[in-house]
Amino acid sequence: MLSLYHTTVMFSLRDILFLCFCILTHYICRYRRRPAHPYPPGPFRWPIIGNALSIPLTYMHVFYKNLGDRLGTKILYMEALGQPIIVLNDIHVAKELLEKRSGLYSSRPQVPILSELVEAKFFFALMAYGDEWRHHRRVFQQYFSSKNQYRVEERAMEFVRKGLLPCLYQTPQKVHEHVRSCVGGFSTSITYGLPTRRYKDPLVLYAEDVFTKTAAASAPGTYLVNIIPALKYIPDWMPGASFKRVARKLHDEVYRLMEEPYQMTQKRMNEGTLSDCFVSGSLERIRHRADFELRAQCIKQAATQIYSAASETTVAATMTFILAMLIYPDVQRKAQQELDAIVGSDRLPDFSDKPNLPYLSAIIKEVLRWNPTAPIGFPHLTTEEDIYEGYYIPKGCSVLPNIYAMLHDEKTFPNPMEFKPERFIKNGVISNDVPDPENVAAFGFGRRICPGSQVALSMIYIAAASVLAIFDISPVLDEKGNPVEVVPEFIAASIVSEPLPFQCKITPRQGKDGESLLQEYLRTEVI
Repeated sequence: MLSLYHTTVMFSLRDILFLCFCILTHYICRYRRRPAHPYPPGPFRWPIIGNALSIPLTYMHVFYKNLGDRLGTKILYMEALGQPIIVLNDIHVAKELLEKRSGLYSSRPQVPILSELVEAKFFFALMAYGDEWRHHRRVFQQYFSSKNQYRVEERAMEFVRKGLLPCLYQTPQKVHEHVRSCVGGFSTSITYGLPTRRYKDPLVLYAEDVFTKTAAASAPGTYLVNIIPALKYIPDWMPGASFKRVARKLHDEVYRLMEEPYQMTQKRMNEGTLSDCFVSGSLERIRHRADFELRAQCIKQAATQIYSAASETTVAATMTFILAMLIYPDVQRKAQQELDAIVGSDRLPDFSDKPNLPYLSAIIKEVLRWNPTAPIGFPHLTTEEDIYEGYYIPKGCSVLPNIYAMLHDEKTFPNPMEFKPERFIKNGVISNDVPDPENVAAFGFGRRICPGSQVALSMIYIAAASVLAIFDISPVLDEKGNPVEVVPEFIAASIVSEPLPFQCKITPRQGKDGESLLQEYLRTEVI
């Protein structure tokens, strides 16, 4: 028995040493290759490890912008343990590569802990470019087409009026929780058509928890297996293999989130009690197809992605809007004056008012520019080698569109740290003189641009218009009665940039009969 134990240990150590040797050899060979053209400018790279020790795990978007400014370049080249990385700090360069050459730049680098261990390959935002990705995206676009936009707008308005506004009126100190509940309920409704509680719905809370864990697992630096994929083969008993236990638990949670609301939707469809939604509309479209089961599986998988995409970034943008109104009261007052002139005092704003509210539209554009919700974007992956402006871009290179740097370019947006909606207005109307974040950069580039941008923009608009129509957003007072200054700070992770918790007062506006406008919604518990 003892001999067998020693033999097992020897074989395990031998296998581990062999694996380490293979990894080291791979990186040495990769490092020694020299292309005919130079790489784009970048910092000094150490042998083998490259820039792995100098790339920060927090505020990466700020680091890359500052590095590009220091080196005088809008395109950076770095390496991390043999993985080539290109960072694009310029809108023009991003459009040239990610849009005009999208055939080479439309894939995604894989996140091993999600794709291999959690087995969450069905998130189409993370899928490699190919037929499977096309099927999932097509399913999404067929339902969320322009002809169905009115349904999205009606549902967004319903959740703002029945959920967000009454909650802010009754318990204004919980503004962040109310925004998350409203946006999460809206996402659940448009995806699955299920009724949700206006505050802390169980399904919304569960989904939020699962996607928070998923984002954390995929973040750079959280787990070494995302950098060295071969580590997925190490035995569970080895020190440092705790990521495998995390992955197994997350697998169960992700698949439960995919399965349970889908089954609830099907049950309500059979009972005839379901309101229109992505799942029901998509299933009805393929009901009589011979490959129904295969396409239904695709719909089920896409539904899980839709909830995640619609929720996190929309919450971040809405909270950024509230923060901006708190810090820039003059902007808030100007928007309220515009709303009062167009909407009046006896009704709530709706989507028909939007063309007549250019200043509010400019505020939303500035929200997306001032704090881009996905500041480093989703990485693209090159499927072939390329040459751009004399620089060599290797195959298998991660390409990061630094949206923060693009929308904080001092030449395009002077004083970029200042919240200034006027930069998008000329002669009282929206100007075309500067790039519009709604159409450029904020929602990505090329074939991998976010297909749900209009869904998010609908919720952000109606939430912003409705909150400003009824409420004032102001600082809390300290014990001496002085306003507490709030300095804008944002989450350190570069995946989704949301304001750090801040205090503010949400109070009904003077001269506005908020209770009368909200009377029919105040007792609504389920939407």
